[in-house]
Amino acid sequence: MRRRPTIEDIISSLLIDEGFYEVSRNNGSIEVDSQLILSDGKVEIAVNILSEDSCNSRPIIHETLIETLKLQSKYDGVILAVPRRCSKIIDESVLVKYGVGLIIYDMMGAEEIIPPRLNNNRKEKVEDIRKNTHNVPFNEITLLRSEISRITRILEEMEARLDRLEREQRILASRISELEKTKISIIGEERISQQTKSKPPDYNNGETLPSYLRDNPWIDILSKRM
Repeated sequence: MRRRPTIEDIISSLLIDEGFYEVSRNNGSIEVDSQLILSDGKVEIAVNILSEDSCNSRPIIHETLIETLKLQSKYDGVILAVPRRCSKIIDESVLVKYGVGLIIYDMMGAEEIIPPRLNNNRKEKVEDIRKNTHNVPFNEITLLRSEISRITRILEEMEARLDRLEREQRILASRISELEKTKISIIGEERISQQTKSKPPDYNNGETLPSYLRDNPWIDILSKRM
């Protein structure tokens, strides 16, 4: 049985649709709830993910933002991902000032609010790459990985639905079998009851008469006269 998509899967899917592929996730980072590293063949982007529980603590939010800023020396761009319902507690102007991207997410999907800004040693910015992708041929490996990831997600969703349908079918089959057994038992009991009620007493059976009346010709004569 396939598992449900995780928050990491949902966020990764958003960036994969934009031409990136996943390099790694949760690679030893203990300062944040979760982390993704993605690349498009030219640049590498780090995504630090805040959970809903962490968003209830401002110190944790500030610490995560600091850790995200530190990653700018290691990666071409950095993104902070927060739950959709917690997005209002994030000061977007601060993120724009320091070049940190912002993604909001829930179980229905993810949305990029602020694109990340590349370090100064890069000739192109991420947003420029995305705008010009229709004029620049994609790396073949990137395209294949993106397509494989998309197909894999579709297959996982289909397998999950099939698993659910199979479980429901087994439950229904079991209930139908139980109902049929109950129905057969009830019909049998009703037939026995009807037969018992409709069967007349057998007065001709010698076993029902006392011994001194059995094979008595006077009894036969009297019964015929009656």
